[in-house]
Amino acid sequence: MAKEFVKDDSIAKVIEEIGTGNACFTQNNINDLKDAMLKGGYTAAEGKAAQFIGTDGYTDLLRVLEIMQKHKLSREAAAEVLNDLFQIKAGHR
Repeated sequence: MAKEFVKDDSIAKVIEEIGTGNACFTQNNINDLKDAMLKGGYTAAEGKAAQFIGTDGYTDLLRVLEIMQKHKLSREAAAEVLNDLFQIKAGHR
C-alpha cells in the first residue's frame, strides 16, 4: 500500500473530489504526467495529458489535474496525488 500523504485539508478535499472508480489510464501515463508536473507545473502536465486526447484516459487525467489546480496544490503535492492515483481510484486513500 502506498504511504499516507494526507497532510492537509486541500489534499484531503482533492482525494474526496477525485473519488473512486475505474482508472482509464496506465501507470506509464501517470509517470509521464508526474514528471511533467514536477518539471513544468500544471501547464506542462496539461500538455502531456493532451497526448491522450480522444481517450477516456485523457478525460480522466484532465479532470484530476483540474481538481488539483482548483485546490491550489503545489507541484510536489500534485505529484504525490498522481503517484497514488490508482490507490485513490480504488478507494484506498
